This record gives sequence, C-alpha cells and structure tokens, in this order.
Amino acid sequence: MGPGSASALAACCADDAQSIDEVVAQLEAVRDRAAEHPGREARDGIACFSRLYATITRNVGRTAAGQNPERRFADPDFITLLDLEFARRYFAAIRDYAGDGTVRSATPRAWWVLFARRDHDIPHANFAAAGVNAHVNFDLTFALLETWRKFPPTPARRADYDTINDIFADEMDGLRADFESWLSADGTDSVGDLVGNNGANLVVRLTRHLAWEKAEEIWERLPSTEHYDAAYSDSLRILDEHASWLGRAVLAAPVLPF
Repeated sequence: MGPGSASALAACCADDAQSIDEVVAQLEAVRDRAAEHPGREARDGIACFSRLYATITRNVGRTAAGQNPERRFADPDFITLLDLEFARRYFAAIRDYAGDGTVRSATPRAWWVLFARRDHDIPHANFAAAGVNAHVNFDLTFALLETWRKFPPTPARRADYDTINDIFADEMDGLRADFESWLSADGTDSVGDLVGNNGANLVVRLTRHLAWEKAEEIWERLPSTEHYDAAYSDSLRILDEHASWLGRAVLAAPVLPF
C-alpha cells in the first residue's frame, strides 16, 4: 500500500459514513492521502476533487445543523440522508477501483476516467470539474432515488435540494481562486471573475436540475417494480456512458471556460 495508492485511499473510506461530519472527515482523509501520490501532491486528481467536495459538504453540514445564518433547510433529515447516499457512491467507486479483477472492473466509467488519469499533468481545475461531472451527472440521480425510498420527493424537498445550488454559489469564488480557474486571476471584483462565477453557477444549477428530472422520470415507474428496475438499469448505463465521455473531454481541455 504505497503513498497515495488506490488501496490507501480505499482504507480512508472503508465504512459507510453515518453523519455529514463523518463524510467530511473521510473526504479530508482521502484528500490528504491522495496528495501523498508521488509527483503530483495536492494537484493529484483525486486530491483536487476531494478538496472541493469536502468544502461543499462542510457547508451543507453546517446548514443542516442550523449553523449557517444565510441558508436553511426545511427538512434537514432529507438533505442529510441525501448527502450520505451521495457520498457513499463516491467512496464505493474508490473502493471498487482499489480492488482486483471483477471488483475493479465494476468501477463506473465516469469515475474511471478521473481515477486512471489522476497523476497526469492536467490542470487541477479540470480534475475538480471532472469529479463534479462524475458525481452530479452520474451519481446524483441514483443517490436521489435511494433517498426517496425514505423521503419521497415533494416541492418542499425540491426547494431544499435547490438550496444546495446556493451553497455552491456561496463557495464558488473561493473554489475557483483555489483551483486557479480561468478568469479567476483577474481578482474577485473583476468583470471576468464575475462572469466566471456566474457561468460556473449556471452549469451547477443546470446539471443538478437534470439529475432531479432524471430521478423523477425513473421514480414514476415505481408502481411497476419491473419497469422501475428496467428504467434504473438503462439509466445507470446511459448516464455512466455520457458522464465518462464528458469527463474525458473536460480532462483533455487545455482551459475550461470558467
């Protein structure tokens, strides 16, 4: 188990987290262990995404606990479970990638794209974006479906879900500066920086909207278990394929638009 190896990362998230604080702790452990990967350190692809993910999740946890004076959730239990189901998919992908044979081959292609290129000479903003792509464009739909088994979708829960878009927006400027994103070097009050923040926020809102819409499309099949299972399986395959394609494009881009 070498420094920053896949096995070392899997050891950081071997058990399912039971609270948002545990999710943050595991994300920070993955971030720090991945940064031990020789040659890339903090610019390692998994370290980059885990750093961003921990930042957003920490804010979500504070908001769910009523500690964010700017934001609140009407149903924090729903958001907490969604956060756990969401994180479990990322941790499971890391554990699968650290395995052998059929276990490793079970790693979603959306995640494989990032994991297999984690030590390449790629801008760390691209790594962070590729991780967000895999997590939102692939994982989020299925995390919602698992959460809805206990907390079915309602307008109020959709509003809580959309509040996370605002949390992203609250953190966006700092994240873009941290990852040295294009346009962020102009300074936080520049026109370019504002354009970059707004563009990135729009992408987050759109992709999260589409994830909810896809989950609802599958959820509507639930009266028929057979049709639900078929829709789930088909969507799993299609979303994984689409997210893996987009992930490759993000990692190949010399400069991201935001």
